[in-house]
Order: sequence, then C-alpha cells, then structure tokens
Amino acid sequence: MGYPEMKALASSSYDAKTLRKLGQTVLQHTSAHGIPNIFRSRHWFRRLVWLFFVSFALCCALWQCTEMVMNYYTYPSHEKIMLISSAKLKFPAVTICNLNSVKLSAINKSFTMSTSLQDSGLELMHRRNRSYVNVSSEYQDESVQYASAFNRFASEFNQLMEEQKVEMGHQLDDMLIFCNFHGQECNASFFSSFINYKFGNCYTFNSQKPTDYRGNPASAQPLNITKAGFMYGLHLELFIQQMEYVRDITHSAGIRLLIHDQTQMPFPEDEGVNVPPGFETDIGMMKIHIDRLKSPYISRCTDGEDIKNFYEDVYGSGYTREACKRTCAQQNIIDNCGCIHWEFAYPKNSEHPKCNLSNVVARDCVKLYEFKFAHDELNCHCPLQCKEDIYQLTVSGSQWPSSAFIENFAKDLREWGGQMKVIADNPALIRDNFVKVVVYFKQLNFEMIEEEPSMTEINLISNMGGLVGLWVGFSVCTLAEFFELLLDVILLFIQRCIGTANKRGYSNPYMQKQSPIYLRKTTKL
Repeated sequence: MGYPEMKALASSSYDAKTLRKLGQTVLQHTSAHGIPNIFRSRHWFRRLVWLFFVSFALCCALWQCTEMVMNYYTYPSHEKIMLISSAKLKFPAVTICNLNSVKLSAINKSFTMSTSLQDSGLELMHRRNRSYVNVSSEYQDESVQYASAFNRFASEFNQLMEEQKVEMGHQLDDMLIFCNFHGQECNASFFSSFINYKFGNCYTFNSQKPTDYRGNPASAQPLNITKAGFMYGLHLELFIQQMEYVRDITHSAGIRLLIHDQTQMPFPEDEGVNVPPGFETDIGMMKIHIDRLKSPYISRCTDGEDIKNFYEDVYGSGYTREACKRTCAQQNIIDNCGCIHWEFAYPKNSEHPKCNLSNVVARDCVKLYEFKFAHDELNCHCPLQCKEDIYQLTVSGSQWPSSAFIENFAKDLREWGGQMKVIADNPALIRDNFVKVVVYFKQLNFEMIEEEPSMTEINLISNMGGLVGLWVGFSVCTLAEFFELLLDVILLFIQRCIGTANKRGYSNPYMQKQSPIYLRKTTKL
C-alpha cells in the first residue's frame, strides 16, 4: 500500500489569489454605479452587456473631461459690465494746447527761425492736402511740397533748446483769464506743462505732478467731484491770441483739449477734440474703467514691467500701449539712423544728436521708420495696459460771448490791457480770440468693464465631477475606495518583497524552515 501523494502549494499562487481577491472585493462593493453589476450578473450575456455599457460610459466621461481640461488651458475669459454708483469721483486730467505752436512775434525776433520759415517755402503754399478724385498732378506736387516744407521747418524748430521752445510758444499766464473748479477759483498753479512737437506748449490741469508749469511745488493730491452737472465742473476762459498765429503753419484756430487719466501720457496730435473760439463748448463725460487679465489669458495685458518706456523716464507717466509704440519707434530710429527723432520722447542722457532732416541720408532713414510706425509695421511688443480709464464725451456748444454780454466783457478786456485792450472795441475780434470750455461729469456713476476667467480651478473640478458622476457615478468617496485599493496592493507587494528577502538570507533549515502544507490525494485501489 503506497503512501498518498502530497503536493506543496506555491507561494506565488497564494499571492495571486490574494491580489485577485482584493480587486474583486473592491469592485463588487464599490459605490460606482454599473461596475458591481458586472460581477453580480449570473448570466454571461448580462455580464457582457454591463461590461460594454460601463466601458462606453467610462470612455465618454474620459473624452468629455479631456475636452474640458483642454478648454481650461486655453484660458478663456469673458467681460462683466457693472454700473458702479459713487458719492465721489476723481476728476481726470484735462490737457489744453493752443492750435498754434509758435508765436509770430517770437519768430520775428529770432533770425534763425525767421530764416528757416522763409527757406522752407511754407509761405508759397496756399492749398493743402487736396483729396478730389480728379486731382491734378500740380496739386499733388503742391501737397507733397507742403509736407516736406513743414517737416523742414519743424526740424529746425525742434533743434532748439527746450527753454527756447517754451519761450516761443503761448504762455499760460497770457492765455488763462478765468478758471473755476467745483465752484472754487483756480489759477495757473493748478497746471503742469510739457512740450508737444506739433502744438508746442501744452498745459495739464489736475495732473498730480509734484510741480506746476513754472517748476514751483504743487499739490499732488487729486481733485474730486462730489456732485455731477454743469455747475460743478471745470470752467475755463482762454485767450488764444489769434493775432500771434503764423499763417503759413496754422490753418485752424482754437485749442486742442484732451481728457485722460493722470498716469496716462497725453498725445494731442492723435487724441482729443478741437474747441473753436467764439463759443462756449460744454463737454459732459462718463467714465469707463477697464480691468484686463494678464498672461496666460487672451488679453495678455501688462502694467509695464520690463518694457522700455521713454515717456516714464522723461514725464513720469505710466505705461500705455501708445507710449510703448512711440518708444519702440524712437528706439528703432536711434539704432538704425543714429539720431533722435523730435516727434518722440527720448532719454535725457542720450548721446545721440537730434535728427537733421536737411541731411538726405538721415531724412530717408527717418521717413522709412515714420512710415513703418504709421502703418504699424514695427516689430514692437506692446500689449494693452491692465487698467485703463476711458472717458466718453458729449460735446455741445453755444455762442460766447453773447450779444447781450459782450459789452460788459469788453470793459473787462480794456481793464486787463495789453493785446486784449487792442481788440476790446471789435466784437468780431473778441469772438475770434476767446474760448470758453466747461468739463463736467454727467453722472457720478461709472461703468466698469472687468475681464474674468470663464473657468477657474474650482469650476474645472466641479464640472469634471459632474461629468464623471453623470456617466459612471464616480464621487469623492469612490475615489477614496480606489485609493484604499491602491494602498492594499502596495502593502501586499511590500510583504512579498520582505518574504522573498527573508528566504534568500541565511537561516537554519532545521530551526526556521516551516513545514510545507500537504494535500492528501486519495487513489483508487
């Protein structure tokens, strides 16, 4: 009678059964819908149907979640528009420039500028910039000649020192005859100044600069408005000195007026409105504040970090897209033409000379980059500013001084004397030389346009959770179940590794070796 056959179980078979048991236990009792039905179904066909349906739902969930994640990384945004009510609004900066850049008396006193005006040929031009369909070649040549002549004169004028250019322009003390803000008197100390290449001396009210236009200390605190309406704005009466206009340069009379934020550099040659003499021009404004998002969102705005801005260096103004483009144009002219163009700001410590357009090579080079700047063909990195204040204007006008008031106004002119006394007896000359403008808020409300992310991290997680819950019934608790399964699997493999290491180490086979497990196998006789 032989011994029954005995067979030892392999440890790997025991581990595999344990791992399979862990997986089956979790999948049969998971809170995810559908997956337990694969194991609970008794018929193979139902089990196959459930397997197909769960796989299909899982694929749909993964596909939609992938689309959502890809959409999130495009950083979409939307604009939110709000109407903000306020009891107090900061009054903007108001810049005024006389449309005549250089006084005739100053040119007559300067032999250099008088000669330059005669040599430029401006006095020979009478018609400018004709745009008729059937324009003759003679008129086209005349237009080109005028532009060239004006550039020659402007080039000579801008070769002068800054102090000389200031003296040759219109002075605020001569222009400002009346100033009132919010019912209180104001004067020239409320203004700062800068020089514009086209309009000469320009003056800014409420600029928040530490000094006024004379260089004296001034209050940097902004002026505020607590009531809306015509009576509570800025009232200015200005003497434009039309008898000082240079007929060959200035073709329109009045002032150029811009309304802008204090941190913004004004560019009157491209912005603003013209205010004619002989009228009271009322400008009602509504403020619009814009907040944009920085990179990686589509607007990719900036506050001017690491972007060169000559206007900040010279005038202390903040970053704007226009200031960046002009700085870029100036830098291109400096790098490629070797000179500084007077049309744009330039660093005060620059060693490059000003561009002299009488030099053919310099003139052609400057004209090339002027063309590229005008057609936005310069390779400039100038994103939008993140915070911007825009003012929508409503302009209306009426005759000023009126026929009933002009006699009293003439009496005041006689008392002031000087050039005003000369024109006091002629109503036509009075209306040709005086401007009144009123700038005010129509309402204390302002509109805020705020750019917001269309999808945040919280939105992404919530939307993905909703999709996965819709298709396969996953929740946070379900994820915890699979996390627990992962930990159990890791612990199982750690135990296997430790067991393998113990078997490979030195041990007494008689003292530590465990008895194998035997199975009795019966045989038939």
